[in-house]
Amino acid sequence: MSEFYRTTYSSDARRKHRSVVGIIADVLFFVLTVAVVVLFVLTLFVPRLDPRVWGELTTLGIVAPFVYAAQALMTLYWIMRWRLWVAVPMILISLFGLFNVSTFYSMELRRTYAEPKYDRQAMKVMTYNVRSFIDDNGKRNIDSMAAMIRSINPDILCFQEFGFKDAMDTLLKNMNGLPKSLNRNNLSPAIYSRYPIINAERIDKQKNYLWADLVVRDDTIRVFNLHLHSTTIRKADKNYIENNEYIDDEESEEQLRSMLTRLTENNKLRASQVDTIKQIINASPYPVIVCADFNDTPVSFTYRKMSRRLRDTYREQGRGYAHSYRGFYDMLRIDYILCSKEFEVLSYEVIDSWGWETQRTRQGDTIVVRRYGNQRQLIGEGVRERLDSATLAAAEGDSVLINNEVTFSDHYPVMARLLYTK
Repeated sequence: MSEFYRTTYSSDARRKHRSVVGIIADVLFFVLTVAVVVLFVLTLFVPRLDPRVWGELTTLGIVAPFVYAAQALMTLYWIMRWRLWVAVPMILISLFGLFNVSTFYSMELRRTYAEPKYDRQAMKVMTYNVRSFIDDNGKRNIDSMAAMIRSINPDILCFQEFGFKDAMDTLLKNMNGLPKSLNRNNLSPAIYSRYPIINAERIDKQKNYLWADLVVRDDTIRVFNLHLHSTTIRKADKNYIENNEYIDDEESEEQLRSMLTRLTENNKLRASQVDTIKQIINASPYPVIVCADFNDTPVSFTYRKMSRRLRDTYREQGRGYAHSYRGFYDMLRIDYILCSKEFEVLSYEVIDSWGWETQRTRQGDTIVVRRYGNQRQLIGEGVRERLDSATLAAAEGDSVLINNEVTFSDHYPVMARLLYTK
C-alpha cells in the first residue's frame, strides 16, 4: 500500500513540475512573441514609409526575412502548445505578411517545372554589377567574366560599375558584335543589345542611369539601366557580420551605430533618386524593361515605388529564396529586372554558378547539357526540342557536374527571358 502512495505522489510531483516549467516557458515565449509581433508589424509598413520622414525605422527591411522567420516560429510554438488565444491572433497577423513574402521567397505551391515554356522569339535580358571587373583578389578578371557571359549569350545586357574604356573594348571583342551604348566613363552603366539601338540618353550628371530605345520586331521598346546610391557597406562591415565579431567586440554598439547611420542616410538619397527616375519611366512612350542595382531590398520604399505598375521577373517566375548580392550569407536581393505588362516572363535566374552537366536519359544515353544558375529544369517528353538555351551533345562516362562558383564580383548576374507580346 505504501508503495502505491509513493508512486502516486511521485507521478503527481512530476506532473506538477512539468506544469510549472510549461508556465514559465509560456511566459518567456509570450514576452518574446510580443517583441517579434511588434517588429513584424513594423516591417509590414516599411515599404510604405518614406526614409526622408521615418529615418532609421526604414532599415528594418534588411532583416525582414529573419523577422518573418521568427514570426512563423512563434506562431508554430503557440499552435503546438495549443494556446489558441495566442495562436489564432498570430495566424491572423501572419496572413497580412503573405504578400510581402513573395518579394524574397517564392512558394512553389501549385507550380510545375516539368514543362517549362520556351519561345525562340523570347529575349534573354541580363543585368550585372561587375564591380569594374575586379575580382576578390583585386585583379581585373575581364576574360573569365566574358566567358561566363558568352555561355549565357544574352540578347540585352546591362552592366553597372562597368569600368574603363579598355574593359568595354575587350568585352565587345568577345560578345559577337553586340552594339554598345554611349559609355566612356568610369563606373558608368552600359547597355549592349543584339537589337538595333536607335536612341540613348543619360538621365543624370553622375551618369548612374540611362535609357536606350531598341527596335524589336519592327516595334520599339525602352531599356533602363539604373544604379542607385550605394549602401556604403564596406568589406570590413561584411566581415564584422559574417564572422560574428559583434558578439565579443567591446565597440560593437559604435560599429552597429555607424552602419545604421550610413544605411539610413543612403535610404534617404535613394528615395530622392526614385522620385525622379520613376517619373521618367512612367513618361516613356514605349514598353519598358528596367535593369537595376537598387542597392535596396524588396522590403523597402525604393522597391515598392519602382516596381509599381511593373512586373518583377522574380515574382513572376523565380522560385525559392531570392538573392543577388554575394555577401551577408547570400540573403540580399538588390538587383532587379522589371518589365511592363507587354512582356510575358518565361524564366528567371540568379546565376551564381555555371558549367557543364552530363545527364543520363531514360534510355541510358548520356548527353551533355549546358546549365547555368540555380535553375534545374526537368527534361520531360517533348520538352528537349524546345530547350533553345541548352546545348546537347554526345558524351561518355558517368554523370558529372562541373560547378564553377561565380566570384568575379560582389553581385551575381541576374537573367530573365521575356517574350514581347504586343
